[in-house]
Amino acid sequence: MKTLIVYDSLYGNTAKVAAAVAAAIPGEVPVLPVGEAKAGDLESVDLLVIGSPTHGAAATDAVQGLIEKLGPPARESSTVATFDTRLTWRFLKRYGFAADKMADALVEKGWTLVAAPEGFIVKGLKKARLKQGETERAAAWARELVDSLVAA
Repeated sequence: MKTLIVYDSLYGNTAKVAAAVAAAIPGEVPVLPVGEAKAGDLESVDLLVIGSPTHGAAATDAVQGLIEKLGPPARESSTVATFDTRLTWRFLKRYGFAADKMADALVEKGWTLVAAPEGFIVKGLKKARLKQGETERAAAWARELVDSLVAA
C-alpha cells in the first residue's frame, strides 16, 4: 500500500501528529511538509493523509492551495483521510475545523474518504502544545485507517 502524508504545521503540533500517524502505518511512509508536495505526485497513492492546523476555522493557506491544485485520484481505489490540530474552545465549534473542510473539498474532487475527518487537541494559545495522549490517539487512528482499507 502506497501511503503519503502531507501536512502544514505552525507550532510543530501538526508535524508531531503526522509523524505519529506515519509511524503507525506499516512500511515506508513518506511525511512531507506541504511546501515539498506536488499535486501530481499525490494523485497516484493508495492512501493520502493531509493534515493542517485549524487556523481561522480552516486549513492553512498552503494546504488550501495544495488541495485547490490537486485533481482527482489517478485510480478509483485511492483514498484520503484528513486531520487537524485544534483548540477546543466552545465558541470555535460554531465556525468549524480544518479537517472537515479539507475532506469536503477532496470529496468534491472525486476522492473517497477512508474515515471521518479527525481532530487532535492543542491546549493553550501561547505555548500551544498537544494535549497529553494525542500522539497515541493519532497512532490508533492511523491503525484504524489501515484496518478499514484492508477490510475493504
